[in-house]
Amino acid sequence: MSGDGVGASYDAAAQGWRAGPERMYRRLAEAMAGHAPVEVRDARVLDAGAGTGVAGDALRRRGARSVVAVDLAPGMLPGAPALATVGDLTRLPFRDGSFDLAAAAFSLNHFADPTDAMTELHRVAGALVATVFAPGWDHPAKEAVDGVMAGYGFVPPGWYADFKASGAYELDPAGFEAYARAAGFGSADAEVVEVDTGLGAPADLVGWRLGMAHLAPYVAGLDPEQRQRARRDAEEAVTGMPPLVVRMVVLRAR
Repeated sequence: MSGDGVGASYDAAAQGWRAGPERMYRRLAEAMAGHAPVEVRDARVLDAGAGTGVAGDALRRRGARSVVAVDLAPGMLPGAPALATVGDLTRLPFRDGSFDLAAAAFSLNHFADPTDAMTELHRVAGALVATVFAPGWDHPAKEAVDGVMAGYGFVPPGWYADFKASGAYELDPAGFEAYARAAGFGSADAEVVEVDTGLGAPADLVGWRLGMAHLAPYVAGLDPEQRQRARRDAEEAVTGMPPLVVRMVVLRAR
């Protein structure tokens, strides 16, 4: 999967992401922060693959002394009080031991093999908390909204098709632990956690999907009338669907 393609798509999706998916990821980040393997209060934190910085925000609320966000997409990066820089998780621009804790919220699953990224996180941080979607987790709104948008001419970008085909997101607890140990962490444990995101209304479910990086740039390119009609059709398609409850794998390593 091309890092350039992913970064460019997330950059173009920044506005749509903040209006939709960020609400879901903020709830997931709060749940992740409660599993940190070290004391968060007064910790120096790296928000790795930060996106809009919701993981860093959650850890700052728990007393982190400082948060530095790094992401491939500059448009996604948070502003103050976080410090932020554009960077690749496999080549981090930080010295050894710069952080007490690295937080990787739904970023390591973008790698077919996350060992190199996790090795870099081990180099710069003494501990890691990370999340990926649990194998097999899904929600019917994903297929429904993508199907509606296909009717408006949407074709998934190449990086997204590669990502779905690779199965890189299929990290079960045992597999996640094995990658952490291979990256140099002496201890690692992972578990599946279920999180109610609070999103359930059709408008919420559609906002979540239309703001995702594979869809948001296309949606933004529609003329306003088409965009309004597509959103209305998508909301009709998801009406009656269950609320968004996410099963995720949470890894604690140090």
